[in-house]
Amino acid sequence: MKKTLINILKIVLPLGIGVYLTWFFISNMSEEELTSLKEAFIKADYIYLFYGLIIMLLSHMSRAYRWKYMLEPLGHKPNFWKMYHSVMIGYLINLTIPRSGEVARAGYYAKFQENTKFDKVFGTIIVERIIDLVMLSIVLGITLYLQKDLEAFNEIRNSGKTETVIPMWVYFTAAGAILVGIVAILKIPILKEKVLGLIKGVLEGVKTIFKLKQRAAYILHTLFIWGCYVGMIWVCAFALPETAGLSMNAVFAAFVVGAVAISASPGGLGLYPFMVATLLSQLYGIENAGSFSMLAWSALTLFTILAGLVSLFVLPFTNKKQIA
Repeated sequence: MKKTLINILKIVLPLGIGVYLTWFFISNMSEEELTSLKEAFIKADYIYLFYGLIIMLLSHMSRAYRWKYMLEPLGHKPNFWKMYHSVMIGYLINLTIPRSGEVARAGYYAKFQENTKFDKVFGTIIVERIIDLVMLSIVLGITLYLQKDLEAFNEIRNSGKTETVIPMWVYFTAAGAILVGIVAILKIPILKEKVLGLIKGVLEGVKTIFKLKQRAAYILHTLFIWGCYVGMIWVCAFALPETAGLSMNAVFAAFVVGAVAISASPGGLGLYPFMVATLLSQLYGIENAGSFSMLAWSALTLFTILAGLVSLFVLPFTNKKQIA
C-alpha cells in the first residue's frame, strides 16, 4: 500500500506542478493576450508545425539508429524498430516523471530484445546522456556567443546579480538522503549485492563508448540530432507572423531555455511556455511570444503522446527482422 502511494505521488506531484505552472502562465495573461492566444491557434499556419514535427521525428529516428552503435559492442544485433519504439516510449514516460524515460527505455528494450540485460543497456543510455550534456554545453556556448551584441542580454550579464533561488535546507536534505542511502547499502547484504551487480552491469554498458567501430557515423548522427532540435524551433516559428522573422540568436536561446524547462518539469508542462515566452518577449521584444510558445509546446507534446502510445502498443508485436 505504501509503495503504491509513493509511486502515485511520483507521477501526481510533477504533473500537479506542471498544471499549476500552466494555470499560472495563462491566468497572468491580459485579455488582449488571451485573445491573441486563441487567434494564434485558429490562424496559425499548421503546415510549418507539421514540418517541425517531421524534423523532430527524424531526430528521434536518428537517435534510435545511433543507439545501435552502442549496443553492438555488447554482442547485440539490435532491431531498428525495437530501438525506435523504446526511444519513443521513453519520451512518453518522461511526460509523467522527468528523466524516468531513460529507465523505461532500457527496460522496454531489454524486455523485448533477446539475450539482453537491463543494466548493460541502461549503461549505454547513461553514456548517451553524458554526450547530450556535452552537446547542450556546446549549443549553450554558441547561444552565448550569438547574444554578444544584444543590449538587453549584456545588461543582465553585467548586472552582477548572483542571487540563489535554492534554499539551504534543500542541500542538507539531499545530503542526508544520500548518506542514509549509502549506509543502507553498506549495512544490508542483499541490497549491497543488488546495487553492486547493477553498477557492474552499468559500467560494462558505459565502456561501449570506447569500443565503437563506427565513430564517424556516431558523431554525424549526434550532430544531425542536435541540428534537428534547433531547426525544429526555427521552422515552427514560421507558423505565426510575429515570429516568422525570428533571428538565429533568438532561435538558439529559445531552444536552450526550452531544453531546461523540459528537463525540469514533465515534458515542460507549464514551464516551457512560460520560460520561452518570457525570453522572447523580454530580450527580443517579440509580440505574441506567449502564443508561439504555447503553440509550439502543444504540438510537441501532442506528437510525443501519440507517437509514444503507438510505440507502446506496437513494440510487443515488432518482428525480428534486422535492419543494418
